[in-house]
Amino acid sequence: MYRFAREKAGLTREQAAEYLPICERTIAKIEYEEITPLPAVADKMNDVYGVHHLSMWYCKEECPIGKKYCYEILNNVDLSPMAILTKYRQEAKEAQEGLDRLTELMLNKKGEADCTKEELEEIRHWGLELLDLEHVIETFKLRLWDFLNVGELIKQHNEKCIREKYVIKENNRPGQLYRLFKKSLI
Repeated sequence: MYRFAREKAGLTREQAAEYLPICERTIAKIEYEEITPLPAVADKMNDVYGVHHLSMWYCKEECPIGKKYCYEILNNVDLSPMAILTKYRQEAKEAQEGLDRLTELMLNKKGEADCTKEELEEIRHWGLELLDLEHVIETFKLRLWDFLNVGELIKQHNEKCIREKYVIKENNRPGQLYRLFKKSLI
């Protein structure tokens, strides 16, 4: 993957080493899968090579959280922007139905123990519908790289979340969503 990305960018190992900056030998070891690049190096490769899915692939293959939560990159569907947007409209409609039903199902319930077997099965069903929508959104983000610097959009979004105080930065305390996410991993 790394060698292909470098070659597609038209760079020799020597040129790539200059841009990254790491030594040629390290690039060779990464390309021959003898070592795994550090996250910062993989992210820089993403920019230098202009292969914008490289960091997503790295996250899926190398990061413990990414391995658990990243989706497979779709390779057997029409990935034209219009096809993705059409699919989004369909999935969003189904997801809205799911949100409405989940609101009814989960009212006054704190967890699995508060649900019947049938309710849990329906929650599972609607959860899958929501993941379908999320998958389409992730696919669209991949295609957005052809039009925009999505990394910059994400940075701006994160800055907005900090401004709006969705993220608590004082005393290095993680925000509520992070605590919720961490709790779900335990």
